[in-house]
Amino acid sequence: MRSRITTLIAAVALALVPASALSATSAEKKAELQRIERELAILDARAGSAAAEANSAIMAAEEIRGELRTTRTDLATARRDLARSRARLAKRLRSLYVNPEPTLPELLVSGHSLGDIVETSRLIDRTAQADAAVLKTTRGRRTELGQLHEKLARDSRVAEERATRARAQRERVQVLLAARRHVLDSVRGELKELLEQERARQRRQAVLKRQTGTSVPRSAAAAPAIPLPGGSHLFPIAGPTRFTDDWLFSRPGGRYHQGIDLFAERGTPLVAVAGGSLFRVGWNGLGGWRLWLRDDAGTTYYYAHLESFADVAGEGARVSRGTVIGYAGDSGSARGTGVHLHFEIHPGGGGPVRPWPYVTSWPRAG
Repeated sequence: MRSRITTLIAAVALALVPASALSATSAEKKAELQRIERELAILDARAGSAAAEANSAIMAAEEIRGELRTTRTDLATARRDLARSRARLAKRLRSLYVNPEPTLPELLVSGHSLGDIVETSRLIDRTAQADAAVLKTTRGRRTELGQLHEKLARDSRVAEERATRARAQRERVQVLLAARRHVLDSVRGELKELLEQERARQRRQAVLKRQTGTSVPRSAAAAPAIPLPGGSHLFPIAGPTRFTDDWLFSRPGGRYHQGIDLFAERGTPLVAVAGGSLFRVGWNGLGGWRLWLRDDAGTTYYYAHLESFADVAGEGARVSRGTVIGYAGDSGSARGTGVHLHFEIHPGGGGPVRPWPYVTSWPRAG
């Protein structure tokens, strides 16, 4: 397994970094680094899709395992009920063998009054009906037991299929991330030089903005490698924020972190990064209070762990860029981990991509 993964990493890395990766001139070097950034973004997108599939398989397997636990409990209950029904039926059969119920001729010659005979007949009828009910219940519970056994076997197969799929996708993610690290190691010096140039440009831009109230255009090197369609975007939190590039970090249960965690004070306004419509506004156990935003170009954005929604945040609501749609919190699985917004970007509504290059380039609201 290790040798196969190593071979895959090498194949991906070689495809991304040709022998001419270190160009002779500064212009060629910058162009080559921009090409590598685009290739890295493609790797990130593939890794994000694989991580999303792995997470989906893991959660499906967890759901199936929950159903398996319920089925096993139902099986134990059905076995106990069936055992009680069988014991009751056996007791009744023994009673009939020892003391068989009298027939009508036997009652007529017994010397009992007509009223006694009628009452005894009614009692025999009620007893027969009760015996029939016990027999029917026993048969029903035996059928239920068989159906539960079949469900247990079926769910066990599905759980194993989901687990196998999750393992395959996790392997794919690891291959892609290792290939990404290999590419970065190959050009680390050049990237460092380019980043230093960009930081110097940003410092000059900040000085110019303070002096004149204007700013120079953003360079191509600082922009995200895969620009999102739909015009300019805003940072999703309107207030002080702390965050790191924690995309695809490990999460409980073997899941991957599909987004970025943006930490802020409780109740800090969350804004629409672009104009669009809201959907899936509500609650789930993992994301807590959460919603999705779809911009006019079809890219979707996931906001999770909200403290509450803004009044405008309704299913299908149309919002403009910068509209407050909710407030930062720690609902769902974030309870106890600090107030933050879990934020994801899904170009074209597909798999998630690394949010870092986008959120670090978007301007702040206000």
